[in-house]
Amino acid sequence: MSEKYDLDELLREFSSYWDEAQAKEEKAAPSAPEYVAAPSPEDSGRDAEDYALPENEYPEYEQDHGYEEFREDFSRDYEEDEPGPGTEEPELPLKPKKNIFTEILMSVAGLIFLAVSAIAIIWVGLNVHPDAGVATTVSGSGKLNLMSGLDAYMNNAASDALSDLTYIRKIYTIDENATVAPVPDPDGFGTTDDPAVIQKLIDDAWELIAGQDMIWSPDADFVPGEPMRYYYDETILVIQWKEYIDGRCCTMAEVKLAHGSQLRRKIADDTYGSSIQLYASEMANAANSVIAINGDFYTFRDMGITVYQRKLYRSDFDSVDTCFFDSKGDMIFSKVGQFDNTADAEQFIQDNDILFSVAFGPVLVENGELIYCASYPIGEIDTQYSRSCIAQKGELHYLLMTINHTPDARPRATINELGSYIHSKGVDKAYCLDGGQTSEIVMMGGPVNYVDFGNERLVSDIIYFATAIPSSQEVSQ
Repeated sequence: MSEKYDLDELLREFSSYWDEAQAKEEKAAPSAPEYVAAPSPEDSGRDAEDYALPENEYPEYEQDHGYEEFREDFSRDYEEDEPGPGTEEPELPLKPKKNIFTEILMSVAGLIFLAVSAIAIIWVGLNVHPDAGVATTVSGSGKLNLMSGLDAYMNNAASDALSDLTYIRKIYTIDENATVAPVPDPDGFGTTDDPAVIQKLIDDAWELIAGQDMIWSPDADFVPGEPMRYYYDETILVIQWKEYIDGRCCTMAEVKLAHGSQLRRKIADDTYGSSIQLYASEMANAANSVIAINGDFYTFRDMGITVYQRKLYRSDFDSVDTCFFDSKGDMIFSKVGQFDNTADAEQFIQDNDILFSVAFGPVLVENGELIYCASYPIGEIDTQYSRSCIAQKGELHYLLMTINHTPDARPRATINELGSYIHSKGVDKAYCLDGGQTSEIVMMGGPVNYVDFGNERLVSDIIYFATAIPSSQEVSQ
């Protein structure tokens, strides 16, 4: 009887021959694989007849049992994959070319930044006393908060160095001991009777406003015939208007600053205790203010706590509330009797980085709450009187208000009425300043409210707001 063959066994045998051939090929040419056709029984040295099945042994199958078709499929696949003579290997995709200009620019910017950093470190080493905690200018004429001053310097240097690559907003500051601020850009001022103009100004100042809600509203009960005044540059936005509140003519001014150093105090003759008195408009113009309001008329009475250029000059703790202003532009209150002695007051000034203070009062609004005043030693609180106050709403955001006698004889206000009107504007803090004929807001060269008796009064001090952009760098809006 002829020998029997199993199809599965033949396939396995064929597969083993293919594995042996592939292993030999890898050993012979490890660096560049070559493709060869699958080995046939003839190449393996075996007689093809050894693979022939006996005829009619398995009549139910064809003689090749599908093996020939299987082998031909393998052969055809590898012949198709094998590169023919002269066939070029596919090219690898080219790497994108680098932008030489961008690389050079980035390198230069990096060198500039390193140079600026080195200069800043040298500057700190030369100007900071090891125990002081503050930096002074080389001339020793003033003090700067070390961190804020250095941050501003580094920020502006980076803004200049990287201006071609990205936008970095510059930080402008005013030396705290300067008696004159930078000159505001004349093109930044304007007047209008159209609320749409003011709304567009607010929209344009979005970066300075930084998401805060504005107090000015197109729905206010504006006084007919009174223009709205404004000023805007990248460090300060001022909107001034008049509106009726409870029948009173209220002169309002909203101010948004970029830096706390733009909120300032000026005293007559720039010397504390000087006997010289000036009109508020004179001091405002001399200081290059964008807008100003009267202060506490400190030489008229000897009450309260007075700080000027960080120095405590007056320490009457038991008479009136005091409003302090710190280096960040925040209003901080002290109440009557809060301090027991001068040492406590000086420690408070140091701990809170106080630059100056005004002493009149009382406090009208604190932490968003209206403060009722039952009695107070100055200000004739229960009398209809011309009033003046300053308020804060959020970071570097302020509201000034006066209520004055008017030609049409409108009523003025008591202290508690003033408090309720300023509180209705949503402020966080508010403080009453000197009133009567002293009550005054100055903008664009003169008073914008009706001053009692039609004439300014000679006074000793003002609070004012200034642009921080150096005069040589003014840019029209």
